[in-house]
Amino acid sequence: MASVIPRTNKEGDVVSYQVKWRAGGKRTGEWQHERFDGDEAGKDAAELFKNAVDEAGQNWPPGWVKGEGYVDAAAQAGEELRYRFDNWAQQSIENRTAGKRYKRQRQRAVEMYLNPTFGNCDVRSTEHFSKATIAAWINKMKKTQVQVGGSRGSGKRKGGGKIKDMSPETLRGLHGLLSSILKEAVIAEPPLRDRNPCDLTRLPKDDDRGLGEHESTDEMEFMTPEEVTCLIDCFSRAGDKMLVRFIYGTGLRWGEVTALAAKHVRSPQAGRYEVRVTRAWKRDPGPPDVWWLGPPKTRAGRRTVEITAGLWQDLQDFGLGQLGKDDLLFPNGSGERLAHSTFYERWLSTVAEAKRRGVLPDWKYPTPHDLRHSHVAALLSDGHSLTYVQRRLGHESIKTTSDRYGHLLETAHKAALETLDRVMGYTQPASAPLPHFAPGPGAGRAVYVAQLGLYQVPFWDPDDAETTAERWVREHGGPVHVDKLSTDGWAVSYNGASDTATALQAVRTQMPRRAWVWHLGPLLHAVDGSEVVVDPGSAELRGGWWWDFESEYTEKPALRSVEWSNGPESVTEVRAWGTDEDAVRAEFAAARTEALRICGQHPQRGESGRESVT
Repeated sequence: MASVIPRTNKEGDVVSYQVKWRAGGKRTGEWQHERFDGDEAGKDAAELFKNAVDEAGQNWPPGWVKGEGYVDAAAQAGEELRYRFDNWAQQSIENRTAGKRYKRQRQRAVEMYLNPTFGNCDVRSTEHFSKATIAAWINKMKKTQVQVGGSRGSGKRKGGGKIKDMSPETLRGLHGLLSSILKEAVIAEPPLRDRNPCDLTRLPKDDDRGLGEHESTDEMEFMTPEEVTCLIDCFSRAGDKMLVRFIYGTGLRWGEVTALAAKHVRSPQAGRYEVRVTRAWKRDPGPPDVWWLGPPKTRAGRRTVEITAGLWQDLQDFGLGQLGKDDLLFPNGSGERLAHSTFYERWLSTVAEAKRRGVLPDWKYPTPHDLRHSHVAALLSDGHSLTYVQRRLGHESIKTTSDRYGHLLETAHKAALETLDRVMGYTQPASAPLPHFAPGPGAGRAVYVAQLGLYQVPFWDPDDAETTAERWVREHGGPVHVDKLSTDGWAVSYNGASDTATALQAVRTQMPRRAWVWHLGPLLHAVDGSEVVVDPGSAELRGGWWWDFESEYTEKPALRSVEWSNGPESVTEVRAWGTDEDAVRAEFAAARTEALRICGQHPQRGESGRESVT
C-alpha cells in the first residue's frame, strides 16, 4: 500500500507531502515517490494520488506524468506524452539502425533497470534528470543484485549459479544506454535539453566492489590447463571431448565454432595447420527464432587461426577427412546447427561430475565461453603479447583485449602454465627464446619502435617495446603497434638526426620512467585581471601517470608556467604541475599572482612571452 509521508523542516513545520510506494507492490520493487505542496490543498492532493496508486496496483496511475500530474487525453495522444522517458526510450531504440536482437535486449534493459526509476519522468526536465538524480540511480544500481548464469528465479543453476551485486561493467553498459537516450534529447531539433547529465557523473571503478571469498571475477572464470584436461576426461561423448578441446585450442566463440565446415579447417602447406573463420550463426528473434549464417561479430573476426599439429591430428582421428567440404564440423544429431542449450545441459552435468571427482574446485562455475578466456590466460602466461592475442581472438581493437585480459599480464607467472600443446598432452620441441639485444648501437641489430599515438619510442629489446605498448593502450586506448626497423631505417625516420650515430643514441636500453604528476590549470586571465572560464574543472587539482617521453613528465616537486599573448583575445595563461601536491598548489598561487602583474602592464600588441619557474 502507498503511504503519505509529511516532510518537515528543522522547526517541525510541514513543507511538503510525499507519496511513497514500491513498484507493483512487491517487497523487492523499486521505491517510487511523488511530492506535493505542504499546505492543506497539497495534503488532499497527496491523499487522492495515494488512492490512485492503490487502484493502479501500486503503479503510476495511467496518464500521470511525474512532477506534472495528469495530462489531458489530447496531450496524451499528442506531443507531451512522447517526452515521458519510457516512451522516449522506446522510440529511441526503435529508430536505431540495429538488428532485432539488439533492440530487444536494449528495450528489456530499459524496462528492468531504467523505467522503475525514470519511466514517468520528462526527458526535458532538469529536475528529473540531473547530476544528482543520475548519481542516485547509479548508487541504487550498485546495490542491485543480478543472477550470473543459470535459470532465472533460482539462486543456483545446475552445477552452480550465483546471485551477485551488479558488476561495474554491467553498470557502465546501462549508464551508456541511458546516456545515449538522453543525448537524443540534447541533439533534437530544436534541442530539448542543454546538456546530458550522464556526462557529469562518475562511474565506479572495476575494483570498487571488491571480490568475495573464492571469487575470481564477475564475468570470467579462468581454468588452468590441468583443470581443462581433467574436465575433458569427464565427458562421456567423444564429440563433446573434441568440441571442448577444439574451443580451448583455438579460442573461437561458440557461434564461430558451430558454423565451421570441413572446408574451413585446412593445411595450406606441410607442417602448417589453420582454421579460417568467415562466418558465424546469427539469430532473428521470434517467435519462432530464425538462425542463419552471417559474418563474424566484427570485421576483425574474419581471420585465420593457426592450430597445432596435435590438434590437427585429433581432428583427423575424429573423422575430418571423411566429411564433405560443406558439412558442419560440430553438428547436432541431424547434421544441422548444434544449439548451445543442447550442449549446455551436458556441460553442466560434466562440470558437476568434475567437482565430484575433485578435479575442479567447488567455487568455480565455468561456462563454455570460459574456455575462450582460459585459452587467453594460457597464451599470456607463456609470454605471448596482447597484440598476438587480439588478432587470434578477432577483437576489433586491442583496447578490448587489454580491458578484458590486461590484468593477466601482471598477475600470471610463466612457470604456472605451459603452452597449449604441452598441457593438452601433445609434444613438440621447445621453442627458441626471444633474442636479447645488448644495450647500445651496433651493425645488424634491429630497433623496435613502439608507435604510441603521436609518439615514436625506440628500444633495443623487443620485450620492452611490447610491454610499453601494452601499458600505454591500457591507460590511453587507441591504436598502437611495434615496428621492427634496421638501424639505417630508424635513422631515416628519426626527426632531427644528422647521422645514424645520433639516431641510435635515442634508442632506449630500458623501460621508460613514469611519474605521478599533479596538475592545476590552465587558467586564463583577461587584460583587466578577471578570470576567463573555459573549463570549470581547470582550477581543480588532478593527477595522472606520465611517461618520460611526454611533455608533462617531471620528477620535480613543482613547476609553473605563465604565458601571455596580447592580441585579439588578450589573455594570460597560468598553470602548475609537479610531483608534490602541496608544492603544486603553492606554485599555482604564485603563477596567478604573476599573471595579475603581467595583466597590469598591458604589453604591446603582437608581443608574447613565457615564464617558467621551478
